[in-house]
Amino acid sequence: MDIDISFAEAMLRRGAGLLQAEAGEASDPFAVLARLLAAAAATDAPPVVLSEGGSHPALFDEASRRAVEPLPARLAGLAAIRQGERATMYEFDGTGPLTGNRIVAALLRPDERADLLHVYIAIGRLRGGEAQITVPPALLRFDAAALGQTLGLLGDAVSRSPNAATAALAHAAAILPMEGHEQGSMPAALLDLYWHGLTLASVRADGGLATMTPEGSA
Repeated sequence: MDIDISFAEAMLRRGAGLLQAEAGEASDPFAVLARLLAAAAATDAPPVVLSEGGSHPALFDEASRRAVEPLPARLAGLAAIRQGERATMYEFDGTGPLTGNRIVAALLRPDERADLLHVYIAIGRLRGGEAQITVPPALLRFDAAALGQTLGLLGDAVSRSPNAATAALAHAAAILPMEGHEQGSMPAALLDLYWHGLTLASVRADGGLATMTPEGSA
């Protein structure tokens, strides 16, 4: 296992190399994601990279605690997500069937709206300093403002009905498969990671954690 570079940093390095080369890997979903992140780093401020086991363990501990709460209890926090940066990457260890993998939840703000995010999940390992994926990534488009508006319309029904909570979240989110997922259903583990990535973002935006210093960037 490589210890001198993180999975997120290896992704950024690969993307930087692809930006300098001709577009020969456009059909590779991991290359597409790596190039998006590298482009964000090249045109805006470097992506914020926050890693589990770094200097902010409370962020990941609190996200894990919230992740086991019922969905209705988590919706208000998800609706309050705001991201000032062009891109933020949360890196953490996989658990359960994903044990042994390193996971990056990359949240990109596609425009000037801080409440609209594109969420990518990269699952893989480092081999010889190179990031290799083990599950093809896909894209989740999440509109926190739309979720907040829906919660306002539904009122107390959200807290009383898991179905209402699920419907509110579905209205605010759309999963757009990338290459590798077109013909099949999304793995349940990948779906869970989307919500975990957004939960990390909601924790960071809560209680002043939005100004925390990143562990690193590339």
